[in-house]
Amino acid sequence: MAFKSVEQYNEDRYRNLFRITDDGMSADVVFLYRSKAEMLVADVHYIKSVEYSGYVHCIGTSTGTGCPACKAGIKRVSNKLFIPIYNFEKDAIEFWDKNMSTKFLAQLDRDVFNRFANPSEYVFRITRHGAYHDIDTYYDIVPVGKNSRMPYDQILAKFNAVMPDYYENIVKTVSASDLSNMLQRQSSNNAVEQEYIPIPRAGYQSSIPNTYVNAAEAVAAPVVSPTVSAPIAETPVDEDAPFDTDDDDGDYPEPQF
Repeated sequence: MAFKSVEQYNEDRYRNLFRITDDGMSADVVFLYRSKAEMLVADVHYIKSVEYSGYVHCIGTSTGTGCPACKAGIKRVSNKLFIPIYNFEKDAIEFWDKNMSTKFLAQLDRDVFNRFANPSEYVFRITRHGAYHDIDTYYDIVPVGKNSRMPYDQILAKFNAVMPDYYENIVKTVSASDLSNMLQRQSSNNAVEQEYIPIPRAGYQSSIPNTYVNAAEAVAAPVVSPTVSAPIAETPVDEDAPFDTDDDDGDYPEPQF
């Protein structure tokens, strides 16, 4: 069926993202880095279109040409960091979406790269400290053992993943023309969010009067007929005759939608 639950929608939306959302929540992961040299950053835009909602590479920085998203005023995030990890609980490769900051890079150096030449050989426990959307949230990254269960090559083989090509699952590489088309469809899609205002057909005039009429005053006082010597004959009524439609032929203009 075409419907999906809100839970399914959120699951699809965030299926490639590593997320621990509650204070104290943790996950055991393998960083899919064999050295710090494999850490990648990108300049990206986040777009919402009919066929795709998510990150795309900024074409201006990747090709040196004009970027349609930049021209459209969509914010560019420079040096965005997507950390590939294997999540044991989810049994999936996910990306930890982080803005690259001096503080966070210093933590990665201290807890990961300075201690282990090949981080993928170890399992780390990432624990969140802070409620959902708390700007003061921080994470503990603690090694909890050797990774003998899911080595780097085995993880990639299981998911038919090749690095860095697998980053396309989190940041799309698109051409300028494709991005322009996405943004145009995004604008068209946004139009349905505007309030609908019906526009009457040209020449249409409402039959409802604009002037207020007091019904009580409009009804004249009853007139007493003078006494006559002979009764007035009643006009016979044919109850089987159709209603008179001379003044109402039903041909009113249809509303235009």
